[in-house]
Amino acid sequence: MASFTSPTKRRVPLQPYTPPVHRLTPSGRPMPPIGFDYATAKIPGQGVSMRELRLRGPEMHMRMQGAGDCVFAPSGLQRIVFRIIWPGYTHVEWCRTMPVVAPNAGGAPITRVGLAVQIASTFANYFEKTQYEQPSSADWMISPACVQFKHLYLIALVNTAEGVWQADVALDVI
Repeated sequence: MASFTSPTKRRVPLQPYTPPVHRLTPSGRPMPPIGFDYATAKIPGQGVSMRELRLRGPEMHMRMQGAGDCVFAPSGLQRIVFRIIWPGYTHVEWCRTMPVVAPNAGGAPITRVGLAVQIASTFANYFEKTQYEQPSSADWMISPACVQFKHLYLIALVNTAEGVWQADVALDVI
């Protein structure tokens, strides 16, 4: 995976979920991260706007690098557990089961763009709910005056525990 070097974006610290018994996969190794970039990205690993994913949905197919790749095809997985653990909001439990087969496609593996749209929708819902919660730290505070959904960039989906995946996210507040 490419290094993150944006001069305008700030990387959100990934706080990996730790299950009571820590296992990644039956083999004991995590699955590789699934990256998201614009097709025109000059520097890989900088991510895709979640706001744009929500607004354009599948239309992002032409704008995203590897948009049509069936990202979970080799794994045979049907669903994953998607967790959001936002800095300062660890008290907000956000865990959703996410299908990784395409709806209305006879169980075909989901594409990179389909997965990205699902992740962006989940983050939009999380931000809508969490903006009313009191954070334990104001550094990454979710509010209209601080961090907003429109600032989020999806860099990658990371396997942090067995069946559990979390988003690697950056903020662009400029």
